[in-house]
Amino acid sequence: MKTLITRTVTGIVYLAILGFAFFGSKYVLLTVFTVFLFIATVEYVRLVQKFPASKTSLKRITHRIILPVFWIILPVLLLEYWCIGLDATNIVVALFLILCTNDTLAYVFGSIFGKHKLWLKVSPKKSWEGFIGGLIGTMAASWFLVKIPYFQNDVFTNSYIWMGFAFAVIISGTFGDFAESMVKRYAQQKDSGSILPGHGGILDRIDSMLFAVPVGFIYWGIFKI
Repeated sequence: MKTLITRTVTGIVYLAILGFAFFGSKYVLLTVFTVFLFIATVEYVRLVQKFPASKTSLKRITHRIILPVFWIILPVLLLEYWCIGLDATNIVVALFLILCTNDTLAYVFGSIFGKHKLWLKVSPKKSWEGFIGGLIGTMAASWFLVKIPYFQNDVFTNSYIWMGFAFAVIISGTFGDFAESMVKRYAQQKDSGSILPGHGGILDRIDSMLFAVPVGFIYWGIFKI
């Protein structure tokens, strides 16, 4: 019970910070996500220090430079550019809403119907039933985004485009979740950090987003052309 309360309070605070970032000024958004970027990078560096010793310089360069740059730094910078430089904050908010809805529905369906593991060695708690339930439920919910004034725009002009966006975000976000799980297993750590009581680290919270933002941006760009 104490753990549930801790997770709930931390989740509310985290969502409040995101809301403050997205619905405040562009400087607030830039500050919040730059702080997230810094913390996530520090968490990754600490994980790397727990990796088994690398025998080749190429592997060390990949772990210490290439992976954090392309996996953490560039996606967060792209998110900031998408919101501030291209004035498409509503699309990014929708992306986060889709990921959050999918996580919730996947947990519910997985808890009730989950029997077949999605990828046992990497993420033993995820099931095919949860994944499919979350995917279908979130795509169905995304159908109505076109009806909400805040999300109306001149790029995603109908429900089918929104559903395609939800599909792309969920699939890529799932791979992002798997990627972080693999990193943590390689480092033999349960969480990336402890800054968010009951949830782990910032990297644990934004792992899905790190893959979903580049894919979502490409999808959005295709329809914007």
